[in-house]
Amino acid sequence: MKVMNPTTVKDVVTGRGSRIVTVKFLKADGTERVVNGLFKPTSKMVGSDRGLAQGEAMKARGQVPIWEITSKQWKSFYADKVLEIN
Repeated sequence: MKVMNPTTVKDVVTGRGSRIVTVKFLKADGTERVVNGLFKPTSKMVGSDRGLAQGEAMKARGQVPIWEITSKQWKSFYADKVLEIN
């Protein structure tokens, strides 16, 4: 499967706002991961200011933070490693 254009990925992330999404991407070791979550969760869902700060730190490193619903944890991926966003 071919990776998506990073600019397209960033546009989709911006457009999704607080709606639930499914992202399939390649991990650093080359395996695929699927995450269901939110790009812009409310601070109440994150649970603390620390959670929001963690998301901002990920962005600073060039990662796209996503709040995974099932684990209730931040995950991240690089825009140039995305295979699919639904």
